Amino acid sequence: MLRIAIQSKGQMYQESLDLLDSVGFKLVIRDSNSLVIRSSNFPAEVLLVEKDRIPEFVAQGIVDVGICGEYLACQYGTPSECVIKRLGFNKSTLSLAIPRDAKYRGIEWFMGKSIATPYPELLARYLKSRGVKAVTRLMRDRVYMAPKVGIADAICDRVHSGTTLMSENLKEVETVMTSEAVLIAAPSMSPLTKMILDEFLQRIDSIQAAANKKFVRMNVPENKVDEILKILPSVHRPSLSHYQNDEYVSVSVVMDETRLWDIVERLKMLGTKEILICPIDKMIL
Repeated sequence: MLRIAIQSKGQMYQESLDLLDSVGFKLVIRDSNSLVIRSSNFPAEVLLVEKDRIPEFVAQGIVDVGICGEYLACQYGTPSECVIKRLGFNKSTLSLAIPRDAKYRGIEWFMGKSIATPYPELLARYLKSRGVKAVTRLMRDRVYMAPKVGIADAICDRVHSGTTLMSENLKEVETVMTSEAVLIAAPSMSPLTKMILDEFLQRIDSIQAAANKKFVRMNVPENKVDEILKILPSVHRPSLSHYQNDEYVSVSVVMDETRLWDIVERLKMLGTKEILICPIDKMIL
């Protein structure tokens, strides 16, 4: 049985459930107060915990793996070898922000200043690396309001779109780190659990490999095949099928969607017709 810890609420909770659903886990949530959810078709169970506890539970072996923000793994001091997969969602930056009307000429601005943050360890490491001595004030909620009410001169917090910063009349001036959801693993686990984890990772790999990819089938004039194959940005070697007594060849490829739209007109000018574009949910390489 693979034990997976995820955040118990918020956007990260929903995105983690979406990931588990996309890799084929059937999770039935019967009670909104449930602490543990089991998969009916995969040897795994999901623990819903406070986000700050996920790295701790993984480190202590209470769970085998956890899905958490990269910033939390760094805050807790999770070893780099225990961060086994970047998941590509819940992206943000951990930034230093100051009042919009303040004149900023560099990191020296923070010398002797007070900074409110929920992440004092990360901030302390960053300031030390830049040779800046400042006062760090732990503040878990409503951090963005700290300069307005006189609690601190600046803040250090996660930023997604930046709209909250603007509403509080703040501006980003330094990026402490960028973050996304990561999968972290316990330092040790049984061989059987490791086999289950490997299957889980393979399923995630298939989802990530298919991201922004399309399966494309087109009918290409036989005398233009070589020329068209040279401009196709295929992930793998294209597959060709010859029609009997026909001047066209069926070409099937997997390619990045954005690059496809760049060459559609060129394909049409070379006589390509009946271009079929299909989405790909998973791709096992």
